[in-house]
Amino acid sequence: MRVRKLILPLVLALGLLVSAGCASGNTAAQGEVLIRNTYGLGKTTTYRLQEIGPTEIAHTGGLNVSESWQLIKPVRSGESELRLKEICVSRGQQVKAGDPVFILQGLGSAADIELKKLEINAFESRASEMLAWYADQIEAAEELPSGTESQRKRKELQLEYARLEYDKYQNQSEYSLSSMKQQLQELEAAAGEIVLIAPVSGSIHSLTSRYAPGDLVPAGTELCSVYGSEGLRFYGSSGTGYFVYGREISIQMGKGSRSATLTGRVVSSPEVVGEGNPGSVILMEVDATEEELTASEGDASVSFTILTDVYAVPKSCIRTRDGVSCVDLLIGDTVCTRNVVRGPGSSNMVSILSGLSEGDQVVVSSYRS
Repeated sequence: MRVRKLILPLVLALGLLVSAGCASGNTAAQGEVLIRNTYGLGKTTTYRLQEIGPTEIAHTGGLNVSESWQLIKPVRSGESELRLKEICVSRGQQVKAGDPVFILQGLGSAADIELKKLEINAFESRASEMLAWYADQIEAAEELPSGTESQRKRKELQLEYARLEYDKYQNQSEYSLSSMKQQLQELEAAAGEIVLIAPVSGSIHSLTSRYAPGDLVPAGTELCSVYGSEGLRFYGSSGTGYFVYGREISIQMGKGSRSATLTGRVVSSPEVVGEGNPGSVILMEVDATEEELTASEGDASVSFTILTDVYAVPKSCIRTRDGVSCVDLLIGDTVCTRNVVRGPGSSNMVSILSGLSEGDQVVVSSYRS
């Protein structure tokens, strides 16, 4: 009887301690795996734990690569014969869209440009003198006598004529001057530099060896081509809803010695890609060398981050009790159950919106020995 009286208060005290130890905060995080031992009744229970702390949740999905699509864009000389002034790139060089590739020189004459400038200056000077002369004619007409009816009519007619002549010459001179300036622009354009730029980001795939600086380049000549890095096209229905426009991604391509890890972003998702493409088409722009792109054939594993700076636990840790999600915590040598509120997750990790605190030790698995 005395033993029972001693055991009962001891059990109640332990119950109060367990209850107090299981009350905690309302957020969760992911950390390292720890091993703890707890002893009772001669048996040892080993717990595999996860310490809660800020982490990120990533999604990894497999997609079938039906085509490793590489964009090849040519760079051509234009619609007229030009002189090659400078080659700005070399074969295999990495370029960004808009980088200068070639500089061409027009065949216009510098002497013709200077002559046209002199012609414009002379015309502007003469036009100024003529407009001043017509202004004098208007002023002279305004000073004519108008005492009699005939004088008044003569003055009105002379004044109207002088004004019409002024407006007429002004319009004609402006038109002539505009035409001459347009001719000057055309001469300058014909003799000026023309910079050809890379149409896409990538590497210089081919580079002409037929022309050197100083050579004449015929119209429409292909001088080089750019092997675009924005061209990995993926097919797969599993991409729908995950690979959204603008998402940063990491791609593991190929197998064995031909494998390559590429990073980039989604530039076209199933919601915005055009009709007529099989399955869910995801176009991804990647940062890669030509060798990596060439090796990018076969299966692809694409991963990206869903949530950052969140608290998360393995999906296997979460149980349901009376319709409420919960996890087991190890507090000291005692395992407690804590209710939690689940958030978004990936295939193996789930974010916890409330119910855990940083530093909590979540039981991932356990065994007794």
